[in-house]
Amino acid sequence: MNIQSMSFSNFRPFGAKLREQTAPLSDVKPVGAEILEQTRDSLTICVPKSGGGVLLTGPRGRVGGVDWSAANWLAMDVNYPQPEQFALCLCIGVYRYDQDFAQEAPQFGMITGAFPNYPTRISLDFRELACRNGFLPRTPGKLKTVAAGLPIRPDEISALYIGARECHVEQVIQLKNLFLSDEEPDYPMQPVKMVDELGQWTQKDWPGKTHSIGEMVKALNDELEAPPPPLVGNRSKWGGNMDLRLTEGTGFYAKHRDSEGRWWLVDPEGYAYFVMGLEGVSPSSSAVVNEWADSYTWLPEREGEFAEAWSEFRGNPDEGRRVAYSENIDFSIVNLIRAYGKDWKKKWAQLTLNRLNAWGINNVGVSGSPRSIMPSPLRDDVRLPAFHMMRGFPRTQSCVFRDFPDVFSPEYRIASEKFAAQLGEIKGDPYIVGYFMTNEPEWAFIEGLEISEMLLGNPAPLETKRVFLHFLQEKYADIRVFNAAWNLDLASFEELMKPIADARRFSADAARDLDAFSRIMIEEYVRVPAAACKSVDPNHMNFGLRYPYILYPNQTAGYQYLDVFDINDYRYDPLQYVEWLGSIVDRPILVSEFHHGALDRGLPVTGIRGVRTQEDRGKAYRYYVERAASTRYFVGSIYFIFEDQPVLCTHYQENYNIGFVDICQKPHGEITAAVRETAQRIYDVHRGTVPPFDEKPEIIPLNAC
Repeated sequence: MNIQSMSFSNFRPFGAKLREQTAPLSDVKPVGAEILEQTRDSLTICVPKSGGGVLLTGPRGRVGGVDWSAANWLAMDVNYPQPEQFALCLCIGVYRYDQDFAQEAPQFGMITGAFPNYPTRISLDFRELACRNGFLPRTPGKLKTVAAGLPIRPDEISALYIGARECHVEQVIQLKNLFLSDEEPDYPMQPVKMVDELGQWTQKDWPGKTHSIGEMVKALNDELEAPPPPLVGNRSKWGGNMDLRLTEGTGFYAKHRDSEGRWWLVDPEGYAYFVMGLEGVSPSSSAVVNEWADSYTWLPEREGEFAEAWSEFRGNPDEGRRVAYSENIDFSIVNLIRAYGKDWKKKWAQLTLNRLNAWGINNVGVSGSPRSIMPSPLRDDVRLPAFHMMRGFPRTQSCVFRDFPDVFSPEYRIASEKFAAQLGEIKGDPYIVGYFMTNEPEWAFIEGLEISEMLLGNPAPLETKRVFLHFLQEKYADIRVFNAAWNLDLASFEELMKPIADARRFSADAARDLDAFSRIMIEEYVRVPAAACKSVDPNHMNFGLRYPYILYPNQTAGYQYLDVFDINDYRYDPLQYVEWLGSIVDRPILVSEFHHGALDRGLPVTGIRGVRTQEDRGKAYRYYVERAASTRYFVGSIYFIFEDQPVLCTHYQENYNIGFVDICQKPHGEITAAVRETAQRIYDVHRGTVPPFDEKPEIIPLNAC
């Protein structure tokens, strides 16, 4: 292995910070981290609450006096001596030689997590600088890692930034052993016991923590033996409000617009149906064992009483969440077997149905429900409405960028027809509210992305590029006119088939043309599979693609081919966002993912949105859902997720305090009580007869990717 060590001596305080995936720096205060200790081999910094870090600049491709083009990996050792015991969210960014450090975000960055008081080696594979993936693979010790920004080559790098995002406290970060390598580094692990025999975090205590197996077993059995609590409201078997019938019903869920222009969903009998959903309703908190095996206080045998708690996950390391393999243990299943024995599945299902009814939940999302583990044949009294997640959104052999396909190719049409055929499985099921075609396309994560610009930069002979050439020929007719508009000197339009980078910079006309064709591309991206799906299943509504966020109007292109426009939306107050989206698409709006987590109970990471306490989680739920419901577009939401994630992470590297129940199946009563309050009044809020809940939670910055 060829190691090029880099010195910490010349790093200087710098005020930039990577916040979400990427962020402009125009509002960043010029206050960087305070350097507490600085030697050649180590650096200790104190990052203010507002965020910040340190910056190392140098000649192009020679930052730190080493040859970046001769390396394949960047690595460093990070320690986070955090007395409050929550995880670090570390930001690492690289600048291109032509960037203005003071005004721009890094060209490429990664945001990654590390446990408190647990020295961790963080690495960056230079293949990721091409920005083909939104998520980076798991390496031993670190938490979830997200890639941010646009492509850059190692020989273009002129600065390295290391820091942290804003936080509710000052953060001390210790850095050591910064180096470049031609091979992947090793990852030393620490012999620290982090998980107790119940699956809880050993290094922290909190009110309500379960302190013995016997305590947990008694609580679960006492609750199951008690009389079940009543349903919330006058609810039909489909989850609709029987006090508000809007249509005659079609036998399937449908959308409806009332005389005042307000959108609703209706159940198969025509009763108003506001989605009060909860994702992942199953005993599922599988934690990675592979590299963490020595960090568990106790692990059960793989065969025998707890065999069902063990599982394996295999995935494509080049796609999605980049998981090749993980061996997992699920302490939620271990604990249910301890409480209920061999009959745990049926008893858990009954316990959970009772709880969902008491909380006002009328939909179980796409990834699990009590009915999914009940014995066949299924009975209506154990069915709850759900959504269907389609599998394998169509791709082409050569994509435009990340997972955005060659949308004008015959290959895309054929793949879409094959994709749609799977809806034959559900087209007759009236308990399915609708389907999602995919979840969070990776191309849609990049702020400021112009997909047509990436098309021009792609060297492959894509059919979509030929359609773009035709689009430009139709507009300009003469190559000389086009050259003048784009500030180019091409002999023919055909030369655009060769890769051209950074086309938005050519001229204002180029930027306008690219923007216009991006909308055409995105519309085709939605239209082709949506039409194929509707031809197979005319009964169910198409809810779309669960975009991670809508950053610009072009991302809504193709909405006319959807029944409901759906988004995964992580924010505190969605009201203006929902109004803005609704004004563009004039469709019902559903939020298929949102949550708020805290650091006061059980886990080291807030989740995608953070609040101070469990009480604030309840306030945040009510504030979010009721504010959105007060608009004429909003028809419901699905909270992510039913159960807290495990201490040592899912195979997707997440360990968030975002559940309605913890690893011992104990409800977080503050949020479940709040959900019930909202369920009791949500229809009146949507009709405008009562005002939405208006008490804001106390917000803390997220410490998650």
